[in-house]
Amino acid sequence: MTGDPHFGFVIAAYLVALAVIAAMIVATLADYAGLKKRLERLAARTGRGLDAERK
Repeated sequence: MTGDPHFGFVIAAYLVALAVIAAMIVATLADYAGLKKRLERLAARTGRGLDAERK
């Protein structure tokens, strides 16, 4: 298997795909954290929280 002349390209493609997917996950988590902070600031400013709407 490692004797295939294209083996390095296949491994490189998998590593690039892994890096892109990891970067997308990190970006999504960072965006979620930012949106959560903005929502908390909005709730504090308006005096309405998510729990108040559910009751």
